[in-house]
Amino acid sequence: MVKLVLGNCLLLLLLMSCQNAETNKNMDQGNAVSDSNIIAPDSNLRQQADGDTLQRIRSNFERVNAITDWDRIDSAYIHESTEGGQAKYYIKNDKLELIKVKNYGEGGYTFQDYYPLNNELSFVYEEVFQYNTHIIDPKFDMDKTKKSGEVRYYFKDGKLFKAIATDKEMEAYIKDSDEMENALSSIYNKLIKIKENGYNPKGISE
Repeated sequence: MVKLVLGNCLLLLLLMSCQNAETNKNMDQGNAVSDSNIIAPDSNLRQQADGDTLQRIRSNFERVNAITDWDRIDSAYIHESTEGGQAKYYIKNDKLELIKVKNYGEGGYTFQDYYPLNNELSFVYEEVFQYNTHIIDPKFDMDKTKKSGEVRYYFKDGKLFKAIATDKEMEAYIKDSDEMENALSSIYNKLIKIKENGYNPKGISE
Protein backbone atom coordinates (compact mmCIF):
# COMPACT_ATOMS: atom_id res chain seq x y z
CA MET A 1 0.00 0.00 0.00
CA VAL A 2 2.74 2.46 0.95
CA LYS A 3 4.52 1.88 -2.37
CA LEU A 4 1.30 2.58 -4.24
CA VAL A 5 0.57 5.75 -2.29
CA LEU A 6 4.14 6.99 -2.37
CA GLY A 7 4.49 6.18 -6.05
CA ASN A 8 1.36 8.12 -6.89
CA CYS A 9 2.35 11.05 -4.69
CA LEU A 10 5.92 11.27 -5.99
CA LEU A 11 4.79 10.87 -9.59
CA LEU A 12 2.39 13.78 -9.35
CA LEU A 13 4.88 15.94 -7.49
CA LEU A 14 7.99 15.16 -9.45
CA LEU A 15 6.20 15.38 -12.78
CA MET A 16 4.53 18.71 -12.06
CA SER A 17 1.87 19.54 -7.34
CA CYS A 18 -11.07 24.22 6.43
CA GLN A 19 -12.08 26.30 8.35
CA ASN A 20 -11.43 26.30 12.16
CA ALA A 21 -13.63 23.25 12.49
CA GLU A 22 -11.08 21.36 10.45
CA THR A 23 -8.06 22.57 12.38
CA ASN A 24 -7.78 19.55 14.66
CA LYS A 25 -8.06 17.29 11.65
CA ASN A 26 -5.49 19.04 9.49
CA MET A 27 -2.80 19.95 12.01
CA ASP A 28 -0.67 17.89 14.38
CA GLN A 29 -1.51 19.09 17.89
CA GLY A 30 1.54 17.86 19.79
CA ASN A 31 5.01 19.35 20.05
CA ALA A 32 7.99 17.13 19.33
CA VAL A 33 9.15 15.30 22.45
CA SER A 34 12.14 13.12 23.20
CA ASP A 35 11.80 9.43 23.96
CA SER A 36 14.75 9.73 26.33
CA ASN A 37 14.69 10.99 29.89
CA ILE A 38 18.12 12.53 29.39
CA ILE A 39 18.42 15.25 26.76
CA ALA A 40 21.67 16.91 25.78
CA PRO A 41 21.62 20.72 26.07
CA ASP A 42 21.98 21.29 22.31
CA SER A 43 19.20 18.78 21.63
CA ASN A 44 16.97 20.52 24.14
CA LEU A 45 17.58 23.90 22.50
CA ARG A 46 16.85 22.43 19.07
CA GLN A 47 13.69 20.88 20.40
CA GLN A 48 12.55 24.16 21.93
CA ALA A 49 13.27 26.03 18.68
CA ASP A 50 11.30 23.48 16.66
CA GLY A 51 8.45 23.70 19.15
CA ASP A 52 8.36 27.49 18.81
CA THR A 53 8.35 27.17 15.02
CA LEU A 54 5.51 24.65 15.13
CA GLN A 55 3.48 27.01 17.30
CA ARG A 56 4.00 29.86 14.85
CA ILE A 57 2.98 27.61 11.96
CA ARG A 58 -0.15 26.45 13.78
CA SER A 59 -1.10 30.00 14.72
CA ASN A 60 -0.68 31.12 11.12
CA PHE A 61 -2.68 28.11 9.88
CA GLU A 62 -5.56 28.94 12.23
CA ARG A 63 -5.48 32.61 11.32
CA VAL A 64 -5.56 31.94 7.58
CA ASN A 65 -8.34 29.37 7.83
CA ALA A 66 -10.43 31.81 9.84
CA ILE A 67 -10.51 34.24 6.90
CA THR A 68 -13.83 34.10 5.05
CA ASP A 69 -13.87 37.46 3.26
CA TRP A 70 -10.97 37.17 0.84
CA ASP A 71 -10.23 40.35 -1.10
CA ARG A 72 -9.27 38.39 -4.19
CA ILE A 73 -8.84 34.82 -5.38
CA ASP A 74 -6.72 34.55 -8.51
CA SER A 75 -6.04 31.38 -10.46
CA ALA A 76 -3.60 29.94 -12.95
CA TYR A 77 -3.39 26.72 -14.90
CA ILE A 78 -0.17 24.82 -14.24
CA HIS A 79 1.53 21.91 -15.94
CA GLU A 80 3.43 20.06 -13.24
CA SER A 81 1.76 16.68 -13.81
CA THR A 82 0.79 14.55 -16.79
CA GLU A 83 -2.79 15.82 -16.83
CA GLY A 84 -2.12 19.37 -15.67
CA GLY A 85 -3.65 21.23 -12.78
CA GLN A 86 -4.78 24.52 -11.32
CA ALA A 87 -3.52 26.84 -8.61
CA LYS A 88 -5.69 29.32 -6.71
CA TYR A 89 -4.10 32.25 -4.89
CA TYR A 90 -5.92 33.67 -1.87
CA ILE A 91 -5.19 37.36 -1.22
CA LYS A 92 -6.06 39.46 1.84
CA ASN A 93 -4.91 43.06 2.32
CA ASP A 94 -2.65 42.72 -0.73
CA LYS A 95 -0.88 39.79 0.94
CA LEU A 96 -0.71 36.23 -0.35
CA GLU A 97 -1.98 34.02 2.46
CA LEU A 98 -2.67 30.66 0.83
CA ILE A 99 -2.22 28.74 -2.44
CA LYS A 100 -4.50 25.80 -3.16
CA VAL A 101 -3.24 23.44 -5.85
CA LYS A 102 -4.87 20.55 -7.70
CA ASN A 103 -2.62 18.31 -9.79
CA TYR A 104 -3.99 15.51 -11.96
CA GLY A 105 -2.13 12.44 -13.14
CA GLU A 106 -2.95 9.25 -14.98
CA GLY A 107 -3.39 7.26 -11.78
CA GLY A 108 -4.87 9.86 -9.46
CA TYR A 109 -4.61 13.42 -8.22
CA THR A 110 -3.40 15.48 -5.28
CA PHE A 111 -4.78 18.46 -3.39
CA GLN A 112 -2.14 20.64 -1.74
CA ASP A 113 -2.51 23.74 0.42
CA TYR A 114 0.63 25.90 0.61
CA TYR A 115 0.89 28.31 3.56
CA PRO A 116 3.48 31.11 3.30
CA LEU A 117 4.76 32.76 6.47
CA ASN A 118 7.09 35.77 6.41
CA ASN A 119 7.44 35.30 2.64
CA GLU A 120 8.64 31.71 3.04
CA LEU A 121 6.93 28.35 2.75
CA SER A 122 5.93 27.20 6.23
CA PHE A 123 3.38 24.42 5.85
CA VAL A 124 1.87 22.14 3.19
CA TYR A 125 -1.22 20.04 3.76
CA GLU A 126 -1.56 17.34 1.11
CA GLU A 127 -4.27 14.83 0.23
CA VAL A 128 -3.62 12.03 -2.27
CA PHE A 129 -6.40 10.35 -4.24
CA GLN A 130 -6.07 7.23 -6.37
CA TYR A 131 -8.20 6.12 -9.29
CA ASN A 132 -9.42 2.54 -9.45
CA THR A 133 -7.28 2.05 -12.56
CA HIS A 134 -5.42 3.97 -15.27
CA ILE A 135 -7.54 6.68 -16.92
CA ILE A 136 -7.39 4.97 -20.34
CA ASP A 137 -8.48 1.59 -18.94
CA PRO A 138 -12.08 0.75 -19.95
CA LYS A 139 -12.70 -0.15 -16.29
CA PHE A 140 -11.83 3.39 -15.14
CA ASP A 141 -14.56 4.78 -12.92
CA MET A 142 -14.15 8.21 -11.33
CA ASP A 143 -16.75 7.31 -8.71
CA LYS A 144 -14.41 4.59 -7.44
CA THR A 145 -11.63 7.06 -6.68
CA LYS A 146 -10.38 6.65 -3.13
CA LYS A 147 -8.36 8.82 -0.81
CA SER A 148 -5.11 6.97 -0.26
CA GLY A 149 -3.39 9.23 2.23
CA GLU A 150 -2.56 12.65 3.58
CA VAL A 151 0.64 14.32 4.69
CA ARG A 152 1.52 17.43 6.68
CA TYR A 153 4.85 19.05 5.85
CA TYR A 154 6.45 21.62 8.17
CA PHE A 155 9.17 23.95 6.87
CA LYS A 156 11.67 26.23 8.58
CA ASP A 157 14.20 28.41 6.75
CA GLY A 158 13.34 26.62 3.51
CA LYS A 159 13.97 23.18 4.98
CA LEU A 160 11.53 20.41 5.79
CA PHE A 161 11.99 19.69 9.50
CA LYS A 162 8.87 17.67 10.30
CA ALA A 163 6.47 15.45 8.36
CA ILE A 164 3.39 13.61 9.54
CA ALA A 165 1.68 11.09 7.25
CA THR A 166 -1.25 8.76 7.68
CA ASP A 167 0.98 5.99 6.35
CA LYS A 168 3.90 5.63 8.76
CA GLU A 169 6.14 3.85 6.25
CA MET A 170 5.65 6.75 3.88
CA GLU A 171 6.37 9.15 6.74
CA ALA A 172 9.66 7.38 7.47
CA TYR A 173 10.62 7.57 3.79
CA ILE A 174 9.92 11.31 3.66
CA LYS A 175 12.08 11.88 6.74
CA ASP A 176 14.94 9.85 5.31
CA SER A 177 14.87 11.41 1.84
CA ASP A 178 15.10 14.95 0.53
CA GLU A 179 12.99 14.19 -2.57
CA MET A 180 9.75 15.57 -1.17
CA GLU A 181 11.46 18.63 0.30
CA ASN A 182 13.01 19.43 -3.07
CA ALA A 183 9.80 18.73 -4.99
CA LEU A 184 7.57 20.84 -2.75
CA SER A 185 10.06 23.70 -2.60
CA SER A 186 10.43 23.64 -6.38
CA ILE A 187 6.68 23.73 -6.95
CA TYR A 188 6.19 26.52 -4.41
CA ASN A 189 8.89 28.63 -6.04
CA LYS A 190 7.25 28.11 -9.42
CA LEU A 191 3.87 29.11 -8.00
CA ILE A 192 5.36 32.36 -6.69
CA LYS A 193 7.01 33.08 -10.04
CA ILE A 194 3.68 32.48 -11.81
CA LYS A 195 2.02 35.02 -9.52
CA GLU A 196 4.78 37.54 -10.20
CA ASN A 197 4.29 36.87 -13.92
CA GLY A 198 0.66 38.00 -13.77
CA TYR A 199 -0.58 34.45 -13.15
CA ASN A 200 0.80 33.41 -16.51
CA PRO A 201 2.61 30.04 -16.38
CA LYS A 202 4.33 30.54 -19.74
CA GLY A 203 8.02 29.76 -19.42
CA ILE A 204 7.56 28.65 -15.80
CA SER A 205 5.16 25.71 -15.73
CA GLU A 206 4.19 24.44 -19.15
